[in-house]
This record gives sequence, C-alpha cells and structure tokens, in this order.
Amino acid sequence: MFYGGMSNATSTVTFSGPYTEDDFDTGGGSIVVGAVITGLKVFRDTLFIFCEDSVYKIVGTSSSDFALAEVAKDVGTIAHHSIQELGGDLLFLSKDGFRTIAGTERIGDVELGTVSKQIQKRIADIEYDNVIGVVIGDKSQYRLFYPPDDTVETSCKGIIAVLKANPETGTLGFEYSDIKGIKPACCDSDLISNVETTIYGGYDGYVYNMESGNVFTYASTTANISAFYRSPDLSLGDPGIRKSMQRVLLNYNANDTIDSTNQTFQLRYNFEDTSTPQPDAYPLREGGGQNFYGSGSYGTAIYAAESGIPLARHSVEGSGFVVALKLNDKSNKAPISLKGYELEYVNGGRR
Repeated sequence: MFYGGMSNATSTVTFSGPYTEDDFDTGGGSIVVGAVITGLKVFRDTLFIFCEDSVYKIVGTSSSDFALAEVAKDVGTIAHHSIQELGGDLLFLSKDGFRTIAGTERIGDVELGTVSKQIQKRIADIEYDNVIGVVIGDKSQYRLFYPPDDTVETSCKGIIAVLKANPETGTLGFEYSDIKGIKPACCDSDLISNVETTIYGGYDGYVYNMESGNVFTYASTTANISAFYRSPDLSLGDPGIRKSMQRVLLNYNANDTIDSTNQTFQLRYNFEDTSTPQPDAYPLREGGGQNFYGSGSYGTAIYAAESGIPLARHSVEGSGFVVALKLNDKSNKAPISLKGYELEYVNGGRR
C-alpha cells in the first residue's frame, strides 16, 4: 500500500510491507520525491506520482529495488481528482490543458502532449479548488466539473471529452462539449450487477444518479435538461458567394416521440451577425419507421427510411456567405442522436 498526498503537503511516498496496509517495518519504506505530491494513480502495474509541476513513476518489484523515475518536468496537476483512466491511457488536467500520460511520457513536457488545444479558452476558465473528474466508460466519456462555491447547480459548468475514432483514418481523438447543471462535491463510476452506475454527492447533502432519466432532479424539484448542438460555420466551398438556402435534410435517431415545441433547429448566417436576418427556429417533425408502398399512410409515412432513423426534409429560408446548423432541445424527452444532415442551396451573387 502506497501513501502520499496533498492533505499534509508531503513530498514523500510511504509504502507498507507486502499484503498489509499498516505494517511499515517489515518490507516497508519511503521514497522522497522532492516536490509536493498532488496525486497517485496505478496504471498498468505502474504507480504514477503526480506533483504540481512534475510527474514520476516508481519502477521495481520490491522494496529492495524500488526506484523513482522521471516522466516529465514542468508538467503535472494540482487537481488530483482529474486523474482518470480512459481508452487505455491516463487523462489528467495540467496547467496547459488535458494530457494523456502516454503522450506526455513519450515526448516529454512539450505542448504537443496536450489533447485539448481546441478548447483552450475553457481550460483558462477552470478554477482548481473544486475540480472533480469521472469516466463514463459506456460512452467513452471523460467528464470534468469545476463548480464555484457560490454558484447554484443550474449555473455550474463542466467539460465532456468524448474519445472517438476518425472514420477516415481510424485514429482515436477527443471531441468536446459543455455540460451544465451539475455541482458534484465527489463523483465515482463503477459496475453494479454488471450495470455501469455513476453517482455523485452534491453540496446539498444528497446523492444523485447521474445517468438516469431525462430531467434534472434536485432534492424535491425537477427541471428539463436544455441541450443544443451547433455545427461549424460552413462556407460551402466559397465564402465570397452568397448562398440562398432552400432545404435542410436531417438524419437523426429520435429515441422518443418528438416535442415540436421544444425540439427545434435553426440556421445561423454569417457567424450570427446581428445585421443579417436570422430566421426563427423550425420545429422538428415526428419521424416514422420504414414504410413501403401499400402499407403506409399518405401524408404521414416516411418512405425508404431506416426504422427509427428518419430522413426529414425541411424547407427553410434565409441567405448568407457562411451558414451553421443548430439543434435545440429543451424538452423532457430522450435525447436525439444526429446522424448527419445535408444543406440544399442556390448560389447567389459574389460579395
């Protein structure tokens, strides 16, 4: 058993003898790191020791040959709860963003070891006092929360990092999103009866199940989960030519009935420039299953659509030099999975 941490500002790792937690005389000992230890994590039979500005690991098999090896300088963490295992690697929050231990160890402390440069502005907003991290293995998600003490749950923010494979190259990379409405004091995830269960303890004294239901529940109150997806601003080949949008073809998986009032989409033109007319939101339509001639009802059936994944064509309006698609969901329905979309437009005049 190895001990070390921030509570007593220690720079020494103390270990017990084999197969005992409190016998430090028979086979026990200590290793001086030289910097205040901020976290310990076992990964692939190796103990990694995190400090604020350095990372080490212990090599060897017994007290007779334990030795300290340096992994990286000028890289470390003060947020020990951010150290989590995901996708066969260790992910942790450093002062320059999210890092993997494999990338940091391989290339040292150069900035290429970070995997979160695309959300650097979010990293700069993190206050390190209340950082909590957890992994949702079933979704390949790493979630990081950093709630301020004086902020209510509905205003607290976090970051979701999703590990995904590039469909063209097959290489793994991270995609990021914001999460809002959760204020954990502590959090953990594990399998209970072969079902992944993620719980967190709130500052209000309650314990919550994070992956359950379609609404937020705080003590005795509930609130809908507000979510949105926004695509990049697309120039569609030439940013100098105005595009008059005609239709949007949406391919999505609706896991519940559609709430056309609270589940909508929008087109945002010219980087949402206030001088450009921005059309109102369009309601999503209820999707049907797969239908064939002679079996579907005219006006309601969607033909040649895979069951549960409708292809909905919406007539739209507006024009701009760049355009973005935004989906909004303020309902209490099961989440919508967007599979893809197409934009149909006519070229207008050049800028």
